[in-house]
Amino acid sequence: MAGRSGATGRQPDPVAGPVAPPGPRGASDEYAGTDRLSDEQELLVGTDTIEGDDESSFIVLARQTCFNLLATRDVGRVAFTIEGDAAPTVLPVNYAMVDEGIVFRSALAGAIMRHARGYAAFQVDSLDEERHEGWSVLASGRCEWVRGTEELSRIPQGRLPQPWAEGVRDQVLRITPGRLSGRQIHQH
Repeated sequence: MAGRSGATGRQPDPVAGPVAPPGPRGASDEYAGTDRLSDEQELLVGTDTIEGDDESSFIVLARQTCFNLLATRDVGRVAFTIEGDAAPTVLPVNYAMVDEGIVFRSALAGAIMRHARGYAAFQVDSLDEERHEGWSVLASGRCEWVRGTEELSRIPQGRLPQPWAEGVRDQVLRITPGRLSGRQIHQH
């Protein structure tokens, strides 16, 4: 594809020249906020249980529980579509939760920066394959480039995630979850 380079070893198309990030795609404005649970409150307050067999239960997690679980991890997957591709692209990122927003870094010419702005999905989970237990949270919403000095200064010092991958990732993106869902399976 024109303009792709990097790990694949492809060079930019000399006819097309460098590719600038596209403008953001539109997204729904249904972004309801919630309050964070206190330390004393149960993690799974407000959940629905769906009974499976006698040995396991499947729980649909409340919105605030999903936010709490997102805050317990630092690696997740961002999913977005590249125009013309038949399937979404899903890439791992280091992230941090800042004011109910999922904040992560990207390279200016990276695929996430070029294609995820506007609308993206984000998934994080914790699974125990041996015990067949775990949880998964899926968030989707507006994905914005955080680039103004004032916007960046609102992120508390030291809260920007440090990418594991080598290379310069100095651009900051934030997904504001509009839809947020989570599931947990537990063995008795």
